[in-house]
Amino acid sequence: MTALPARLRRRTLAWFAALPALVALAPRARAQGQPRTPLATTPPDAEGPFYPTRLPADADADLTRVAGRSGRAQGTPLRISGRVLDTQGQPLAGTKVELWQCDVRGVYHHVGGDAASEDPNFQGYGTLLTDADGRYAFTTIRPVPYGGRPPHLHFRLAHASAKPLTTQLYPRGESAERFSGFGLSGRDARARLEFAMAPGGEASTLVAAYDFVLGRS
Repeated sequence: MTALPARLRRRTLAWFAALPALVALAPRARAQGQPRTPLATTPPDAEGPFYPTRLPADADADLTRVAGRSGRAQGTPLRISGRVLDTQGQPLAGTKVELWQCDVRGVYHHVGGDAASEDPNFQGYGTLLTDADGRYAFTTIRPVPYGGRPPHLHFRLAHASAKPLTTQLYPRGESAERFSGFGLSGRDARARLEFAMAPGGEASTLVAAYDFVLGRS
């Protein structure tokens, strides 16, 4: 068998040495060339009950404290955070996110009801704008059931380049199919929350994460 010239032999050996790296890169190159699978949009849900008929003067992202009061809301503290994305997974900075819910007594605030029955230290409603990475974070209380309804949090989101979304988040295991009335029976396509204990030994504080996905307008 005729020996390869030294220069050709060196090139051949170099090519074989580089082959594993080229094979490893091939799937990545194909993946980069393929379109990304769109994310499923967050399922919408009813706005009521009960969006405030008037917005409170204190409407920041901490619903457990009311400006001018020293007390803290009754109930189990909950920190919920996440991102707002479009269907391509891109963050939607500057999204207006609104959160409202009943207090631990099952009473909605700012809807013209009996203020004497409300927890005076619960804000009831909060709003914020997502940051440059599309992130949001609220401090509130773990939602409670009331009047035959399952525990839930109300959200409304609006962004200039996305379709507006109104939805509700339900704790997993306490979801709508366990309750009758309000047209909820048998409806499974609802957003669910998983709770965990807060890190760092914060007594009785829960955390939850949820990423909202909005369709482009």
